Amino acid sequence: MSTKSLVLQLQELSSSNDTEITELLRKALLVASKLGLEPLKNWANQELQGYGSTDIPNYRKVQAELKARNPVHGLISYIISDPELMAAVCNVSINEPVGSLVELLQADDSFLIVPLDPEQSALLMGLQDSNVKLEPTRTIGRNQVAGILDAVRTTILEWALKLEADGVSGEGMVFSSEEKAKAQASIRIENFQGILGDVSHSTVTQNQTMDIQKGDFEGLRKCLADEGVSPRDIEALEAAIKVDPPPSSGNQFGKTVSSWIGNMLAKAASGSWQIGVGAAGSLLSNAISAFYGL
Repeated sequence: MSTKSLVLQLQELSSSNDTEITELLRKALLVASKLGLEPLKNWANQELQGYGSTDIPNYRKVQAELKARNPVHGLISYIISDPELMAAVCNVSINEPVGSLVELLQADDSFLIVPLDPEQSALLMGLQDSNVKLEPTRTIGRNQVAGILDAVRTTILEWALKLEADGVSGEGMVFSSEEKAKAQASIRIENFQGILGDVSHSTVTQNQTMDIQKGDFEGLRKCLADEGVSPRDIEALEAAIKVDPPPSSGNQFGKTVSSWIGNMLAKAASGSWQIGVGAAGSLLSNAISAFYGL
């Protein structure tokens, strides 16, 4: 057993690239638990077990490249003329546990595939002018995944150095009451937290879209208004519906309606519409499909 204090052990592990990231996080979880630092304990657990749809730290948000699967040439570049829509589609949050990220880095591929949500994929395919629709997808570089793991390692090292500077050591695997008080007074985790958006209201959205009858735009208007869509945007959707022919399936909205959905996803990504991108795509697809009777 090491005679070094818990904090010095944590510093040693986090400053060495030879330490497995899961081992490092388990040690951080141990220290956070003994100090009673619940937010740091939760952060370590999420890194080990994976994140949900919200509270993704900023270092786990990466920029993907948009591609299309060409049956002859494989993955080819896919360009969207609308920069806001392009940003909404290509801004990716990586929520997998660190163990899975390590396995991805050990694969031979030079890049990683990040599938689109079904709603996003249907939107992009609906915007294509050609009769043959190419399936869109996204890729991220291995270096971006490695950057996530480096950020975790650096975060723990900075935390351990701060503990030592504040006189918190954990000699003999135990922290004194004084050390616990010092740690809880000085440690802040703002740099661990990211804001993705609230997607917790999916059940409410399902119930609302069930109330929309085929051809009932007022029902659609009420559903969207209840979800924070502005009257101007709802009027723009009404005009788009009048322009486009009725779709034959929920995955093939008309070009004008698809463009409107893309603009709304961009607003969700930018924060001007207070809803997560994933929830926005599901809401709009379900609500408009219900209006069309699909």
